[in-house]
Amino acid sequence: MAGVTGYFERLGDEWRERADELAAWAMSRLVNRTDVWGRYLPVKQRKTESRLANTAITAPFREERGKVFLDHSSLKKHFKTRDVGGVLGLHSTSADLTSRWLAIDIDLHDEDDLSASPQQNFVAAQGWHRQLVELGCDPLLLDSNGKGGLHLLMIFAEPLETRSVNRFGRQLVADYERRGLDQEPEIFPNNPTWDHYGNWLRLVGRHHTRDHYTRVWNDEPWAEGENAWLEGHDAIDRILRTQPLTADIAERIGLVRARRTVCLDFDGVIHSYRSGWCGAEIIPDPPIHGTREAVAQLRKRFRVVVHSARCATDAGMAAVAAWLQKHGIEIDEVCRFKPPAAIYVDDRAVPFRGDWQQAIAQIHEFRK
Repeated sequence: MAGVTGYFERLGDEWRERADELAAWAMSRLVNRTDVWGRYLPVKQRKTESRLANTAITAPFREERGKVFLDHSSLKKHFKTRDVGGVLGLHSTSADLTSRWLAIDIDLHDEDDLSASPQQNFVAAQGWHRQLVELGCDPLLLDSNGKGGLHLLMIFAEPLETRSVNRFGRQLVADYERRGLDQEPEIFPNNPTWDHYGNWLRLVGRHHTRDHYTRVWNDEPWAEGENAWLEGHDAIDRILRTQPLTADIAERIGLVRARRTVCLDFDGVIHSYRSGWCGAEIIPDPPIHGTREAVAQLRKRFRVVVHSARCATDAGMAAVAAWLQKHGIEIDEVCRFKPPAAIYVDDRAVPFRGDWQQAIAQIHEFRK
């Protein structure tokens, strides 16, 4: 037992020694958003007198959001931690619905579950790994918990459209039954919406319950036996030299490059609104001249969404969507909540240029 503990501590020392460069790598390659992240609780906070409580939370606490952010220092602490309560996870999707990576989580949490085995998981993961390599990718096959749970991770050179990443992941593992698995692996990213953070995945490094540090499958053709899995410095070296998937290969295999979002108001921008407000579900007037062509032109470079006060109800959202379809105006999404966007187009907006007195003057002079 002392020998096992000593070996685990030595691995931990190697991860701690590389914490700074691992944090820089994670920030540049894995972090999709800095306003929220996953964090595992210290062991003493995981249990109550009557039951097992949550092992993890979404950080920071709600009252601190917008004030406290994930940064290099936070990530460095993750890689240096000896305490399972210092382990972090990263969200798979940005606020603008883009993703920097795809991960396949092939679970084996219960060692007594006879429907799954470490060997079954590995054979399936190895097959998908080989498939990705044949497509021109440089995936990482990670031993996530030391007892048969695996993560297959593919990193992108630039953020890609989340829906296309999720679709690609589901297509990749669609043959999971043929590969001997009873359950479909979890895909990161899932399909988040503007009003939901989406799922998050534990960051490589220390495990949150077991005495285990991430191992990386050695995909060199000569590797076998004891050389099949890389640990400590060798694992870290392989992680850091992973080649991100270039945009041209991504597009070739069906992934979609991210487009910045343009958010359009509805009434007075798309809908001519000649009749004024008649109710959230009543949209009597035609589009403003040239709207369909302008939106089609915008969508060649941007993700175009519509947000309106009408969208406060399901019926109002449905009415907007039906009106757009009726007039042949194709957009990417009708949003219930105002989404993060690069540009907002609104007929009743005053642009703020950093000068409050100028903004107040424009408000007083505003005519519509």
